[in-house]
Amino acid sequence: MENNEKRNADVKQDRHAKIKDAHSQFDGMGLTKRNAEYMYKFTVAINQTKLSSEVKTDTVSQMIEELKAGQKQGKTAKNMWGSVEQKVQNTVHPPKKAASFSNDYWPNAIYNMILFFMIFTLLYGVSYFISPKNGRQAMMGITGIILSAVIAGLGMPVISRLFDPNIKHKYSGIVRVLIMVAFFIIWMAIFFAAGLIPSVINPVLNPIIYLVLGVAAIGVTIWYKRRYQITGGLF
Repeated sequence: MENNEKRNADVKQDRHAKIKDAHSQFDGMGLTKRNAEYMYKFTVAINQTKLSSEVKTDTVSQMIEELKAGQKQGKTAKNMWGSVEQKVQNTVHPPKKAASFSNDYWPNAIYNMILFFMIFTLLYGVSYFISPKNGRQAMMGITGIILSAVIAGLGMPVISRLFDPNIKHKYSGIVRVLIMVAFFIIWMAIFFAAGLIPSVINPVLNPIIYLVLGVAAIGVTIWYKRRYQITGGLF
């Protein structure tokens, strides 16, 4: 009985010694008591994850440097990173960085151009076979389709960014809605104006050709989206 009690006492003493050693590793680093406690709890939690030892060490070192700088401004670890659990989660599964609009604009714009070209060609091709009597007259010429697709492609990345919840917007929600409405009005005006382009430079192609172009555009769209990181696409 006495041996068991002694063994338990030794285990508790050993555990306390390890905890004390773990705490002491943050002594003399210039951290406040509260921040040192945070770093201790974070270290214990992060060591239970599957991250490599190198990543764990680098993360702790970087956090200590950031904390020292933050303390000069009166910040605490919790102010900077939230709870220990939140910091561990963000370390193991770091949030995706917002894509650069300037760098991603043209890939997104071109993707949307192809996408709308696909939609228009399939739409006009299918509508002809649904209503062959009126379908030919309602079809748009190929130049008009290309022009409409280009305008839509140029505008869609901007519209997508206006309502991206992951960025801080310069304009209020009402202003952004008005911008979107203005764009669609301009786009629709150009869309209908494209139908007035003389048939000499805006010929209406055979509906089968439209279907073939639309199906080909599907393949190009799928390939393009896999090839580039598309963030401002309609789909």
